[in-house]
Amino acid sequence: MESMTNCAQIIIKDLILFGYHGVYPEESTRGTQFKLSLIADIDPDLHGFYTDEIGDTVNYEMIVERLQMCVTKRRYNLVERLCQVIAESVLELPNIEAVDITVEKRIEGLTPEPQWIGVRRVVRKD
Repeated sequence: MESMTNCAQIIIKDLILFGYHGVYPEESTRGTQFKLSLIADIDPDLHGFYTDEIGDTVNYEMIVERLQMCVTKRRYNLVERLCQVIAESVLELPNIEAVDITVEKRIEGLTPEPQWIGVRRVVRKD
């Protein structure tokens, strides 16, 4: 039998938050919706896989709180910067080894008009 790599991930998909990010003046006053999706690589040896106890794993509510804080706490011109700030914030949590974050922004006024445009960033702990 081939050896298998042991891995584990937490997935948060299509979390909608409201923020004021963008380079245009109206984006700082009117704001828009942001859609966030995140995959966090976690320590595959966490005891929560075996004990069924929240204290033995990464609590995904803590990740969602970090996402909310990053989107609402301060304003960024670039979605790229917002992605980086989110990745760094989530990586501060214990037992998270890597973050794959996608931040999409609801867009109006482009022709043809896409629903969302965004940035994806993958960051690993050193």
